[in-house]
Amino acid sequence: MIKITTTRFKKYILLIALVASNFIYSQVDRSQIPPSGPDPEIKLGEPFEYELSNGLKLIIVENNKLPRASVNLFIDSQSYSSEGKTGIGSITSSLLGKGTKNISKDDFIEEIDFMGSTLVLYTTGAYGSSLSKYFPRILELLADGLLNPVFDEEEFSKEKDRLLESIKENEKSVTSIASRVGDIIIYGKNHPNAEYTSESSINNISFSDLEPYFKKRFIPNNAYMVIIGDVKAEETKDRIVSLFSEWQNGEIMTEDITVNNSFDQTEIHFIDMPNAIQSEIRFQNLINMRKNSPDYISLLVANRILGGEPESRLESTIREDKGYAYYARSNFGSDKYSSTTFNAFTSSRAEVTDSSVIELLSEIDKIKKVKVGDQELSDIKAAYFGDFVRDSESPSTIAQYSVDIKIEELENDYYKNFIRNVNQVTSDDIIEVSNKYFNTNQGAIIIAGKGSELIDKLENLSYNDKKLNINYYDTAGNVIDKPDYSFDESISVESVINNYIDIIGGRERLEKVESIEITGNANLNMQGQSFVLEFYSLKNNQNQSLNTVTAGGMVVQKSVFNKYQGYNEVNGQRIPLTDSELENAIIDSALFSELNYDFSTIELIGTSVVNDEKVYEIKITDNKTEYYSIESGLKVKEIETTEVEGNQIVVETTVNEYEEVDGVLIPSEINQVTPALPIPGGITIKFSKIKLDVKTSDSDFN
Repeated sequence: MIKITTTRFKKYILLIALVASNFIYSQVDRSQIPPSGPDPEIKLGEPFEYELSNGLKLIIVENNKLPRASVNLFIDSQSYSSEGKTGIGSITSSLLGKGTKNISKDDFIEEIDFMGSTLVLYTTGAYGSSLSKYFPRILELLADGLLNPVFDEEEFSKEKDRLLESIKENEKSVTSIASRVGDIIIYGKNHPNAEYTSESSINNISFSDLEPYFKKRFIPNNAYMVIIGDVKAEETKDRIVSLFSEWQNGEIMTEDITVNNSFDQTEIHFIDMPNAIQSEIRFQNLINMRKNSPDYISLLVANRILGGEPESRLESTIREDKGYAYYARSNFGSDKYSSTTFNAFTSSRAEVTDSSVIELLSEIDKIKKVKVGDQELSDIKAAYFGDFVRDSESPSTIAQYSVDIKIEELENDYYKNFIRNVNQVTSDDIIEVSNKYFNTNQGAIIIAGKGSELIDKLENLSYNDKKLNINYYDTAGNVIDKPDYSFDESISVESVINNYIDIIGGRERLEKVESIEITGNANLNMQGQSFVLEFYSLKNNQNQSLNTVTAGGMVVQKSVFNKYQGYNEVNGQRIPLTDSELENAIIDSALFSELNYDFSTIELIGTSVVNDEKVYEIKITDNKTEYYSIESGLKVKEIETTEVEGNQIVVETTVNEYEEVDGVLIPSEINQVTPALPIPGGITIKFSKIKLDVKTSDSDFN
């Protein structure tokens, strides 16, 4: 068995992408936007308000429509430095609700489950919900969990390990890296908003840090508790006083988090991600915004038109019209303590990264200059109406509204009049706030992607007849020199490919292989549900191949190619292969396609890095690139673009393990990633059974 980070090149992920996407689609709420009507109001009644002697602010809203009640606890705190221990809040939160000084972890969880209730505790608040008959007990468990927590050292170690694994995955994510470095560039390294959880910050956290951290930040004089539902206000108030009066107040933490960064001009800030199959692109500029600002609601509407929803302008242009990316969105933040950002972002195909940047900036500038049409504005307002009505049915949302009024210093009728104020926004208002807060002349273009493919174009990129300067960063946000992608030009494509053929068994041995049969499986987690997918592949040297994906004993996807014809079968429906699919099938049915490469048509592009391993990058076709380890000679990765139902699907395949079978190295574990299948880290497929030279017949490929 040879263990190495390398690649194999099967399209199993394309076989399940449609299955997974169908599953996701089935979970989406496809309800229609309700017709316009009177401006809705949230009818809370008059909330009961009370402040305990320790400073805890209590808000109770009686609602007896259903025999249920909920409690939301909010801690009003600004961002603050973690002093090199970023991640401590996440770890502390994960250990809350795992038992107290009065009740064990198992008993705590079992009792909540028995009541069919929910109780979640974290360092910035808590949430509980139950039938009204159990609600007094939920309040008791909440108080016990917050005032008498027990932090278990074994659980602490497990949580650190989980975070460290998560960090490793994030290091491969262009989205995570672009967000991280973008925050550092925008806010400055010393700002709390620019801190990120790293292996070193997690290792800096000791078990003894948890309790002081929790007690210092979790104080009642900075907290709001909102109770909504089938309760009696006076009775509930007395219960809260009894349960929470011993909660000790403390000094509210404050820290100067002024943002001192300024941008004289917009520049590109590039992070090289050699393993990237997509480019993450972000435009960001600093803004100062609070919910009580007179511009806030107009800015909400402007952003929603620009990129705040799937049907927005950015998505329509970049995804639908241009076909550059799978999504394009925008958002902005509000904070009473510090500056925040306006963000427009997309994840595009590498070859159109420069074009995607231009389209992103152009759409931002368009909304600043051209008035929004009446119909478009009307549709957005109707969408807000639908969202508002639906969200207002949630007790958690109502609780958030109640606290917002206090924390954000809003008018008491702010949310009662929210839709009325949305409906008053004009096209002139949108132009005004867009010019005020969307600043393409003084911001930062953050791009994380594969530098060897992108840098030449990006260094020559201009916008509005002005060349965009480019700066280079590592994944930790440190300024670096321009990456060097040069290589020994005496190395030829032919030598790289032939060396690989020799390593996996030699040309003579490979040409004698008559067939390959492979069985494997993968665990798939989506939408909170787990699946075991079983894979079967059979191919021979007669241009015949069969691939199936099975779940729960049922074949959900099947792909067949028999010399000159073939089909895909999904959920029992056969779809003949198109001409382009047949061409690909002929290539893919080869047992070892490398034996047939025409060296005059493929190109050695340069060197790159795959999982910290330096590799040769070889362009096989316009749609397919392969990577060969300089050290081992093995193929380490393949990136291929395939058209599925009219969409360009990019698939990255990496091999985690090879197995020697009858003198031939065959991948025994692969990982496949594609933006079309939104699973963090992709899918890992383990091949449990690999056979060479099994007997096949035409009937196997019907």
